[in-house]
Amino acid sequence: MRETMSLDPEPLSVRETQLWRSFVQFSGDAVAAVERDLFAATGLSGADFQILARLYEAEDRQLSQKLLGELTGWTATRLSHQLARMHRRGLVDRAAAGRGRLMRISLTEEGSRTYEAALPSHARAVREHFLGGAGVAELEEGLRLLGAARLDGGFH
Repeated sequence: MRETMSLDPEPLSVRETQLWRSFVQFSGDAVAAVERDLFAATGLSGADFQILARLYEAEDRQLSQKLLGELTGWTATRLSHQLARMHRRGLVDRAAAGRGRLMRISLTEEGSRTYEAALPSHARAVREHFLGGAGVAELEEGLRLLGAARLDGGFH
């Protein structure tokens, strides 16, 4: 047994466990359903859409590959393979950005058109599988709860 075991927090309560498991199940199901509908309607994977969205919303529609990796939370390898696939399809351009392997990723015109065309399908899927007809009050409460939850230590 570890010597620091006495410093470990108490196990989750029954209600905490229920909330956590419900959150994990719901979030996984919602993301999978949105991605499934998006792919069926547009041919874009969830990963494609996420990259296109980040670039579309960025200044000059470009980001460093390093920052793009930080925004997505992906490993450098996963991101590099995803970008290579998207580059082959004409959705993004990759260019050296200085010394070493630093790359600048930019959205192509085709990438912009593809993203804009996918927005209605994405919105429908998010509303159907995540928002579920939530009203303004529910949206505000959801934002409050999610905004209060932090990965660096829970609710603040």
